[in-house]
Amino acid sequence: AAAILSSACGSDPEVDAYGESNPTRLAGDSVVVEMKDLQFRPQGIRVKAGTTVTWRNNDPVIHNVRQVQSVFLSQDEMPPGDSFSFQFDDPGTYRYQCTFHHPNMNGVVIVEKT
Repeated sequence: AAAILSSACGSDPEVDAYGESNPTRLAGDSVVVEMKDLQFRPQGIRVKAGTTVTWRNNDPVIHNVRQVQSVFLSQDEMPPGDSFSFQFDDPGTYRYQCTFHHPNMNGVVIVEKT
């Protein structure tokens, strides 16, 4: 009954866990998501198709960027100061996580048609 109630009210904790409820719109051919304080900042982003997203590890610990369906995968370990980039050509919703710090370190890229 709780699942039905939560669904009926429009609240989905899984969506909020990835940052889909209020994504930040980022413009430009290239944008940056920072890994800081064991979080992706911003957590949820909205970009146009053709945008390259770069994730930068600005934490003192190892991270990675793993898309849930394996559409994009960073190297297994991204030490402090490392970065990973991926160009999003196809519209869609791409949830991702740091496998070292999941379930607390999640994010989403929502790609819109140009």
